[in-house]
Amino acid sequence: MKQIVAIGVCLVLLGCAPTTVTSRYVTLDEAKADRLFERGWLPDILPPSTNTIRTENDLDLNLSEGEFSFVPAEAEPLFGKLSPGAPSAIVLQTVSSYRRRGYSAWSYRDEDSTWAFFCQESKGHCEYLMWLR
Repeated sequence: MKQIVAIGVCLVLLGCAPTTVTSRYVTLDEAKADRLFERGWLPDILPPSTNTIRTENDLDLNLSEGEFSFVPAEAEPLFGKLSPGAPSAIVLQTVSSYRRRGYSAWSYRDEDSTWAFFCQESKGHCEYLMWLR
């Protein structure tokens, strides 16, 4: 009887397993080796100096959020690949919160996904949100 209860508890816990996967990369090359960009969790547009990459991916909802840093001198090439302003789907309160902390809003879209990037150019740091369209 105890074995049946133990098996039942395990099955319940497995059904409640988190669907969020967090990954951390020290360098851009490390992220590329793990196929981060091929899997679509970030677009392959980051500056060569990108480091300290963190991604949190909700596998059920196909949502991602995270952050990365880079040498501030490489900000302009990155921003040249982005569109100024946050995507229209972003809540104004979110944009205002980032602006108050000194971040500028940027957008990027590909055939499947939309990204909102919030960046501090002088610090070489961006935080981002991604969702499927």
